Amino acid sequence: MQIRLSEIQLKNFKSFEDLTISPNNSFNIIIGENSAGKSTIFEGIHLWEKCYEAFILASRKGFYKVRNSTSRYVNYQELDFLRLTSDNDLFFHSGRTRNAEITVTLCVDGEQFNLGFKISRPTSISNAFFRIQPIEQNQFSSFAEKIVADGKTLDEAIFIYQTRPVAGVLQYEPYLNDAQVTKKIQKGISHEVLRNKIIAKRESIEQLEEAITKILDKTVKFDLPPKTRARTDEFVSIKVTIGAGKKQDLHLQGSGFLQIVEILSTIEFLDAPLKLLLVDEPDSHIHTKLQSNLISHLRSILDNQFFIISHNDQFVTNAGEGEVFFLSEEAKADKQLIPIEHRSFDTIKRALGGVILSLEHLNQAKHIAFVEGNDDAEYLKAINVKLKDITEVSGCLSDVSFFPLRGKDNILQKVEYNKRTLTSILRGKTWNVIFDRDFSTNEVDSELKRQIQGKRCNPFSHTGYCVESVLFSDIIILKRFIYTFVDYLPEADVNRRVDTILHDSILQPISDIHSDLNQTVESRFNGQKRNRPEFSNLEYADVMRSWTIDGNFQTALVMSKPFISLFVTKLEESLGRSLFIRTSNDDEEISSKLFLAYIEFLNDINDLYPSLRELFVQLEVLVEADEQQEQEGQEGQEGQAA
Repeated sequence: MQIRLSEIQLKNFKSFEDLTISPNNSFNIIIGENSAGKSTIFEGIHLWEKCYEAFILASRKGFYKVRNSTSRYVNYQELDFLRLTSDNDLFFHSGRTRNAEITVTLCVDGEQFNLGFKISRPTSISNAFFRIQPIEQNQFSSFAEKIVADGKTLDEAIFIYQTRPVAGVLQYEPYLNDAQVTKKIQKGISHEVLRNKIIAKRESIEQLEEAITKILDKTVKFDLPPKTRARTDEFVSIKVTIGAGKKQDLHLQGSGFLQIVEILSTIEFLDAPLKLLLVDEPDSHIHTKLQSNLISHLRSILDNQFFIISHNDQFVTNAGEGEVFFLSEEAKADKQLIPIEHRSFDTIKRALGGVILSLEHLNQAKHIAFVEGNDDAEYLKAINVKLKDITEVSGCLSDVSFFPLRGKDNILQKVEYNKRTLTSILRGKTWNVIFDRDFSTNEVDSELKRQIQGKRCNPFSHTGYCVESVLFSDIIILKRFIYTFVDYLPEADVNRRVDTILHDSILQPISDIHSDLNQTVESRFNGQKRNRPEFSNLEYADVMRSWTIDGNFQTALVMSKPFISLFVTKLEESLGRSLFIRTSNDDEEISSKLFLAYIEFLNDINDLYPSLRELFVQLEVLVEADEQQEQEGQEGQEGQAA
C-alpha cells in the first residue's frame, strides 16, 4: 500500500486566512522570507496529526463518530509544537465563534480521502483545550475501511516526523525497545535514541554507511556492539570512524555529521505506508558543500514524502522541476501554494537577498556581524549614512558584513556553527554578535555575553527590549525627536504629553501584576521561555524586578513593538494628528517607521543614543569620545603651531 499527501488546506489558522498547498509525491522545498509562515505549515500538519490520533478508537480499526453537538478534545498544554501565547492565537480571525479548519487529502493507491477537522476554543475557559470535529465523517469511515482491509491499523498507517537541529547527542544512551524508540521519535526527541535507531537496523548497517559515505565523500564505518550486550550492558556504545580519522564514540562527532545520521537513521527505522518527514532548515547544521549531496540522497528515497523548509539558495539551485514552493504574500492572497517554475529561481533568489552572503563580500569585510534579522542591518546602514554627514567617522560600515541568524532562539548554537563554517574559508576577521535584549535581566544578559565571548566574538545587546526600543533609553533625546513632528506647539506641552502617555498608558499598568497589560507581557514571556535555553531558570518576577534600577524605571526594557505602537497611537490621539504616513497600524510597521523617522531626524552627534554610539565604536566606525577629544586637541595644537 502506498499513501501520499496530495493536498493540505489551512483555513483561519494562525497567519493563514485560507491557503491550499498542492505538494508533489516525493520532494518539496518551501522557501520564503522571514515570518512568511513556512513553519506554520509544519505546525498545521502536526496539529492535524494530533486530531487524527485523538479520533482513533481503542481498537485502532475505526474512528469515533461524533454529532454536531459532540466533540473530541486536544489538551492545549500538549501542543508545545505550536508557537502560541494563548489559545486565541490559533486563529487568523479571532473570536469566540471562530473555527480553524485543517484538511489533509491523502491518496491511497490512487483513491483520494479528504480528512479534515474543525478546531474551536471553548467560550468559558482559556488555554485549556481545543474542540475538534471531523468535517466529513464519511471520508474518515471510508479511509478506515481501506486501511483495515489491507491488514493495517490506523495508527500504523501514518507516521509524521520533524527533524530538528542536532547540536549533540546523549553521552550515555540506555538500551530501549522499538516501542520506546518510536515514542521518543513521536515526542520530537529522536536524537536521544540515535544509537538505538542504528542498532535496530544492524542488518542494513552497510546501507546506512554507504549513504553517509556518499554524502560526506569520506568513508564512514560504525562499530556496533554485539546483540547480546543488550542483556548485560545498561548503555549502548557505538564507535565511528570517518575517513582516515581515529575511531571515536558517536557523541564526540560534529553536529553536521550527527544531523545527517539523525535524518537517515530515522528514515530507516520508521515503517508506515505514509512516512512524512518534515525537515526544518537542514542548512543550519550542515555545511554548504554537503547540502547538495544530502538533497540528492533524500530525493532517491522512494518510500518517503519530504517537506523541507530552507532559507538557503543552495536548495533552490539543486531542486528539480515542481519541487520548490515560494511562500509569499502573493501566494497567500491567491489562497494557493503551488510549485514555481524552474526559470523563476533567479527571482526567488533576489527576493531572499541577504540570506546568503557572497564570498567576495565576506572576504573584503573587516568585521563579520551576526544579527538577528535583516532589519537590524538596514537600520545600522541608514544610521551610518547620517553619521558621515554630521560627524567625523574613523571607518565605514562597508567594512562590516552582516550575517542574519533569523532570530535569537538557540543563538549560541547558531553563532558557533556559522562562525565555524565561515572561519574555514575566512581569516583575520573580527566577529561580532548583535542581538536584542528582550526579557533578559542584567544577569542573564551578562551570562549570554560571557558565553559569546567564549566563542571569540564581541557581543552587543541593545539597551532596550529590541533595537527600536533604544529610542526610549534616553527620554530627553526622545522628546527632542518627537517635538520635530509638532514644532508648532510649545515644547513644554509636547514633553508633558510624552511623559503622561508613557506613565499612564505603559509604566503604571505594566507595574500592576493584575492589569491586562502585565498579564499579556507575562504570557509573551512564557511563550518565549520554551525556546530560550538562557531563560530556563528565569521567572517572570525576576524580569519585573529588572525593570527598575536604583529606583528608576528603565522604560526601554519594556518597550516591545506592541508597546511602541501603543505609545505612538496614544500620542497621535493626544495631538490630533498622525506622526507619519503608514499603510496600517501594524505593530511592526509603526515601530519600524518611528525608528526610520528618528534616523532622518539625526542632524547632531549629540542626538545619537549612547548605546548606538557604543555599537558604532565597536564596529570601528566611530572612536571613543575620549579618543575623539584627544584627536581634536592634537589637531588644534598642530593648527596653532602652523
